[in-house]
Amino acid sequence: MSEDSIESENLTFEVTLANRQFPSLSQAYHSPPLNRIRTLLQQPHETQLQKQLSQAISQRLAWQVSSLSEVTDRETVATAYISSLKTLNECYDEIRNVVLEACRANLEFRANDNETHTEARDAILEGKLNEMMSQAFATWLPAKNSLTASLMSNSPDAFVRQLEASLSEEVDRFSRQFLELLERMVDRELFGLVEWLPKQCCRYHFFRRVVIQGPEVRTQSINDSFADDSDRSSGQRIIGNRRTTSTRTVKHEIRFARHQHELINAVRTSIGNSTVIMPPPIVRLVDSIPEWLYPFVEVIDGQIVRELIIERDVSVEDWTQVDVRDEPIIDIDPGIVIGPYVLSGWGSMEIQKEQKRRKVAQQTATEEVDARLAPLLAVVAVGLSGIALWFQYRVSSGHGNWLFVVLTTLTAVGAAWQAFLSHANCHRFAAPGHYALCMGICTAMGLLTAEWSIARIFYSMSWVTPVALVATSFLVFQIGRQFR
Repeated sequence: MSEDSIESENLTFEVTLANRQFPSLSQAYHSPPLNRIRTLLQQPHETQLQKQLSQAISQRLAWQVSSLSEVTDRETVATAYISSLKTLNECYDEIRNVVLEACRANLEFRANDNETHTEARDAILEGKLNEMMSQAFATWLPAKNSLTASLMSNSPDAFVRQLEASLSEEVDRFSRQFLELLERMVDRELFGLVEWLPKQCCRYHFFRRVVIQGPEVRTQSINDSFADDSDRSSGQRIIGNRRTTSTRTVKHEIRFARHQHELINAVRTSIGNSTVIMPPPIVRLVDSIPEWLYPFVEVIDGQIVRELIIERDVSVEDWTQVDVRDEPIIDIDPGIVIGPYVLSGWGSMEIQKEQKRRKVAQQTATEEVDARLAPLLAVVAVGLSGIALWFQYRVSSGHGNWLFVVLTTLTAVGAAWQAFLSHANCHRFAAPGHYALCMGICTAMGLLTAEWSIARIFYSMSWVTPVALVATSFLVFQIGRQFR
């Protein structure tokens, strides 16, 4: 689909939220007429987001924890003020960590059919990550320290009131800068926006930086220089030098991908109440969220009915190509949001990959346990079999109890069955349960044959019984081999 056909469907990349156009950069790729820009519906609680953020941050400050209304000690007031500024700096570091993980989650690497060059991949991804972080925090101003000796020389009422006003201003500026950062990330096509519609429907978009790695290209240049000289140590004549330069080049195409999801039955839940499956990058993003920001972060969960993916190549400055994929799908579709801002999203394909990864990890862990368990159970089965035969000897000689023979025999067969099952699981047999059952029956037949042999010493018994046991054991063993 061409870019013109996108516009003909009244689809624009620019949107308006709370009288602000996104993206607002002068170099925005699209510039549709104002009547073509879609206006997103703003939720009532989103207008109070900055005020609520300021309150959450203020509650963490030592100035608020310590009641300073009647304190006249200058050292106590100064300590509380400086500690509050340090807390703001800590909040800044926590914000940087959240944005870092969000940017990392929105970085996508593709190698197509080429073999991945890990060194080049790590270098380009690290460079793109640094570029995204630089764009995010380019205009962030640190907290200003208003504490001076001249201020503290005033009366307590004066310097306490002024320091309190200064802290309040810094907290408001911090929360304002955080929201401006989110807006700037939307402008830079790093974060997205969500629009809530009636009847539990919503539409949201987010962005991915896609790095596509090409094949490795090796080049070699040879430079010859000639001179008439001789090597004094060997006496040989030197007519020149040859310098060989080998170069390895890996080309990367950078692509901006815009994902737009249309959801029904959509709900917002807190992170703790969410049951959606999160891939590892999203898990790291969620784990990086500090305690004071936690109440403002929500997870969108719903059924996706339409996904629009628009990818734009930007690796060549003077050439742009738009690739559009519009796929009709219905599946679960979560995302991570703060108010109207979408930090990142993921879809059913990523959920399936994560489920597959977890299944493989669980299977590997189970195989490791079975690998350690199988030899131990085999030793236990052999030991219990020996005890069962000893009890059989005592009973046959008139000095024991048949109950002990039955219990040790059953326990030995059970241990052998579990050993065969662990062995089959560890070696990924086709039907481990059926294989273990057949091998358990073989073990039981063999143990009963050995017990018959001991009883035969003291009693006159028919040879039909051991023949039947051995034949059954052989037949079941051959059947069990088919399940390997």
